Amino acid sequence: NLSNIQKLNVGELYSEQTKSLRPWTEFFHTNQFKKPASIKAAGRRLLLNVEHFRTNYIIVAVILSIYCVITSPALLFVLLAMGAGCYLVTLKNRESQLSIMGRQIPTSQQYIAVMGLCVPLLLMVGAGSAIFWILGASVFVILLHALFHQTPNQEAFGVQMEEA
Repeated sequence: NLSNIQKLNVGELYSEQTKSLRPWTEFFHTNQFKKPASIKAAGRRLLLNVEHFRTNYIIVAVILSIYCVITSPALLFVLLAMGAGCYLVTLKNRESQLSIMGRQIPTSQQYIAVMGLCVPLLLMVGAGSAIFWILGASVFVILLHALFHQTPNQEAFGVQMEEA
């Protein structure tokens, strides 16, 4: 039921994420990179680091996404064209709503038309492979960091891990 979905407050989300951003000096502190003692310790370290460096990992994924798009000129061009199309729809609807054969077309349907026209272009320029590259590279980098970055005392994170 759509009425049960809470509205996303972007300001609160941004505020929460900036509070959880750890200093990059802590993130890249090379003396903290050590091999975990066991598989159990690796799992514990992974969970703690993902929680502790959550915002830093999001930023790493965004940077990898930007790198992927910038290094693929065709993908960059199609994304810019899609953005320009949406911008033109916004500009056109400020003055008056688009009318085709006497029927007014809602703005949302105009955006859908722009996206629909761009999907085949995105498929042709390899957007699917770019998405999987971004996912793979992000997971690889985040897992490496989370597994090998030694965690401070567990109580500092407010996480209690029970022995199995």
